[in-house]
Amino acid sequence: MNRREAIALLSELGANQLVNPSFVILEQRKTDKYQLKIKGDYCLQEIETLAKNRFSIDEKQNFLIIYKP
Repeated sequence: MNRREAIALLSELGANQLVNPSFVILEQRKTDKYQLKIKGDYCLQEIETLAKNRFSIDEKQNFLIIYKP
């Protein structure tokens, strides 16, 4: 996802009270491609429903990672 999509997604997750982040990283994967890494409280099942067919979701090292493949 591009930087604008990542910020919009984070805003949408917060507005829907699906995340309560203690730490957020907007990390570059490739040129003009970013991923969100969120540490904190979140509802994985509801986020997966919201992001279905739009983003990929992983959990690694206590982080929720959201990106476009």
